[in-house]
Amino acid sequence: MKLFKVFGILAVLMMTVSLTSCLKSDDSDDLEKKWEDWLKQVDTEIKASAGSYEGKLYSLSNESTDTETKLDSIAAVWKFNNDSTIDLLNVPAELLVKKIPESQKTLQEAVANAGNVNIHVKLAYNYYYCSPLVMYVYPEYVTFPVNYENATHQIKITFWNSDRATGTFAKYMMKDDTGYIHRSIVELYPESLYLDDKLQAQFTANAYLIWLGAKK
Repeated sequence: MKLFKVFGILAVLMMTVSLTSCLKSDDSDDLEKKWEDWLKQVDTEIKASAGSYEGKLYSLSNESTDTETKLDSIAAVWKFNNDSTIDLLNVPAELLVKKIPESQKTLQEAVANAGNVNIHVKLAYNYYYCSPLVMYVYPEYVTFPVNYENATHQIKITFWNSDRATGTFAKYMMKDDTGYIHRSIVELYPESLYLDDKLQAQFTANAYLIWLGAKK
């Protein structure tokens, strides 16, 4: 599968729904009313988005110029919560350190052997769009133990925040018009790796993860 196809998927998902301004431009100067309407629409979308999702987790890098490179993807599950948070579940730790420097390959192997981790994400919402609901993503760091150099150590991985990480929730009509398909896109960028609270590596913004799927 060509590398650029995933971006085509994202573009189609974004264009399938209308990008509707929640603060519509009209002749009214009643900004308070507009804000109230926006908050109501966001609340409606948050409630609609709550639930469990399943789909694919893509591990991507924009450093490669090989358009024939196959995408790395695995089955994935995640959950939208009613408190404006997302839980990304059972994420292989090895995907978070794929772009670690060569000097840290032994540590990378230790992280890869740590198994899966859960990532808790806080959300803020773009005031301009409510359909689809565009979210600013604030991932919390993850910590987990690893066996490294014949001893147990604590790993901490942090993520870039909303200047790079984003998320979108959207609803799509099914072909038979009998209901909605609830779709979700979440994008995260690993930032730094710590071993026992000591910085070991920093990642560029060229490697990132995308969750793409639908509500169960």
